[in-house]
Amino acid sequence: MDPTTKTNGAISYPGGKGQLYRHIINLTPPHNTYISLFAGGGAVLRHKRPALVNIAIDVDAAALNTLCSSINISGDVDHRYQFINTDAFDFLASRDFTPDTFMYVDPPYLLESRKQHRHLYRGELSAEAHSTLLAILGGLPCRIAISGYWSQLYADTLAGWHHQSWRVRTRGGSWATEHLWMNYPRPVALHDYSYLGDNYRERERIKRKATRWASKWAGLPILERQAILAAIQETGL
Repeated sequence: MDPTTKTNGAISYPGGKGQLYRHIINLTPPHNTYISLFAGGGAVLRHKRPALVNIAIDVDAAALNTLCSSINISGDVDHRYQFINTDAFDFLASRDFTPDTFMYVDPPYLLESRKQHRHLYRGELSAEAHSTLLAILGGLPCRIAISGYWSQLYADTLAGWHHQSWRVRTRGGSWATEHLWMNYPRPVALHDYSYLGDNYRERERIKRKATRWASKWAGLPILERQAILAAIQETGL
């Protein structure tokens, strides 16, 4: 089975993030380098504001090619993006990571955590491989967020990580609980504010407010702007 298909120009992928990407982006801190490990359909990568460097890793060449085509949809190559067809473990062993890197990890979910215990991906991971992956990620200096369904292995290994969960519709129409584990506190600054808000109405309210305030700010004399900035600095905000 080819796990990556296109429907009306949109990527469909088992385990894809549907509308969940908005919640993940709203928990993504500022960063210069973005790494999508087990990129698959790359919903977060496709929708978030690009970083200076964006790297997609997947062992499935077909999925990676489809993702690459969706990002470079105009036919022009965007040199901020790298698409690397390799094993995740080989990639992790070949790189040095820095604190200004954010890595989003979306591995094939632990087989025992799925409702249907069957293989869906070309690059499935055994329970032992999941355990090894978590051990490697736990030793890296960059900021990391990991998606998955709940399992004792993840709960125990990532017990010290910040945790968030959401009830979502699966591709089959049933309900499931998606979990996100982060090795950093809930961010007070975001890389991308485009999806801020819990729903469409809230997002639109925030956008309208931001537009109004930006317009007022642009209309202020330069010294008034500096006075406001100085007052903000003095309050420690």
